[in-house]
Amino acid sequence: MTKAGTTFEMGLREYARMPVLLVLLLFLPAYFVLVFTAVMPDQSVLIEVPVQGRMRVAMTSMTAVLMTPMASALISGVAGLFLMQSAKAVDGRLTIAGVSPSAILVARSSVLAVVAVTAGIVSLVVLSLTYVPERAGWFLAATVLTGLQYGAVGVVVGLVVNRLAGVYVLMFGPLLDIFIAQSPLATETPAIAPYLPSHYPLQLAFDAAFTVRIDLTNGWLGAGYLLGLWLIATYTLYRQLHI
Repeated sequence: MTKAGTTFEMGLREYARMPVLLVLLLFLPAYFVLVFTAVMPDQSVLIEVPVQGRMRVAMTSMTAVLMTPMASALISGVAGLFLMQSAKAVDGRLTIAGVSPSAILVARSSVLAVVAVTAGIVSLVVLSLTYVPERAGWFLAATVLTGLQYGAVGVVVGLVVNRLAGVYVLMFGPLLDIFIAQSPLATETPAIAPYLPSHYPLQLAFDAAFTVRIDLTNGWLGAGYLLGLWLIATYTLYRQLHI
């Protein structure tokens, strides 16, 4: 096995040894999707769907769709934070042992990608108990993209602040971004909304959830935003390794 593969395996084992992360992976999607949906009134609301414009949907469906990327963002963000916090000393020893920083970066990125994909799949399965998106594959892609973006944010946060402060950042950050700034119920989008991580993935998610048409521009812009976040995370990690 290559050094990057060995480091990747170590990262997965590290994740499995953190019960809080495993609990979040199973608990958060059920809580955000099922509980929030259960308390919503049984009525329809007008929302803004990017490719369609204003359309009327069930309040419960809109809430379930909005909470699914939220769950993925929180799971991936906290995973990025915890994994980077626990890997600080380990990665330093790995570099001394001859593992290249690029191999470490590939391994850490792969672990977070696995977490984001798993979180997206679990969240979509929970969502399907209340609502099935029109384009489930694209909705999953948007959910995973949201998770990857906040996973990158979690890496940076985990390398520059302590764990307690990082948890607060990664709890309230996605809440303010997804639930408030990107809310499809808003009659006027906040000026800061297009600059926040979840903006383009959520545009894609709502298209995929409620229409058969999608605008791939949002997917490409979201991927570009993700690339920028990962470049920042890469630079931060290299600084941490004193390279």
